[in-house]
Amino acid sequence: MTNPLLQTKNLSTGYFPKKRESKVLHQSLNMDLAAGELVCVLGPNGAGKSTLLRTLLGFQKSLKGEIYYSGRSLKELSVREMAKIVSVVLTDRIDDSFLTVYEVVATGRYPYGSFTGRLKDIDKQIIQNVIQRLGIGNFVSQLFSTLSDGEKQKTMIARAIAQETPLIFLDEPAAFIDSPSKVVLMEILKKLAHDQDKGILLTTHDMEPALRFADKLWLLGTDGEFEEGEPRELIKNGSINRFFDNEEVVFNRETVRFEKSNV
Repeated sequence: MTNPLLQTKNLSTGYFPKKRESKVLHQSLNMDLAAGELVCVLGPNGAGKSTLLRTLLGFQKSLKGEIYYSGRSLKELSVREMAKIVSVVLTDRIDDSFLTVYEVVATGRYPYGSFTGRLKDIDKQIIQNVIQRLGIGNFVSQLFSTLSDGEKQKTMIARAIAQETPLIFLDEPAAFIDSPSKVVLMEILKKLAHDQDKGILLTTHDMEPALRFADKLWLLGTDGEFEEGEPRELIKNGSINRFFDNEEVVFNRETVRFEKSNV
């Protein structure tokens, strides 16, 4: 049996508010992400979505458990090796006054060549294809620092796709993008996963696009609860209601939308 692209065994996530004490957010997580899957991580504010993503990448230390990439432990992988396995779009901002949009996207090709930035013809073709796919050609020669938040986000996503890794992780990729563009982005990511056998993992607050496009959901609760499954299954069994309903809004399973609570 082929190893999944990403797998966790008894993983515990959290952080260290003090040197000798840890705050556990979730524990005993046994998850996997296969090639050809688009997985969305959903949860209320403070549930630990970004913490999970950073832990999976090794940016943040796990409290317990193991993380594997295609059967290899994260602990064994070098930074250079990881750059060829997973490309990342985090909420951290690049504030470089000297790089153009094209140059930012081009940095996605650096793991495959020298760090002098010298591009081969194949690199240039890949970059051009991604620019066209993401629809950022009209501002590709502009300085990255002059872009709107939405344009910067699209540029960073283009860089991740240009990196051509089997896995792509995105933290709130649609946070600064308007509603129509969110749908287009999710369509692009799903097509990328299915057509090119990539594993794509993204955190999001946008429930409706996630329910519409995700192959699988990872639900995180603020009380440490975790559940995974296909969107239709999690809607039908009431898990979406259990994780997200509150005094102000409830999830309507028929309309697949959140509505104001009548309570």
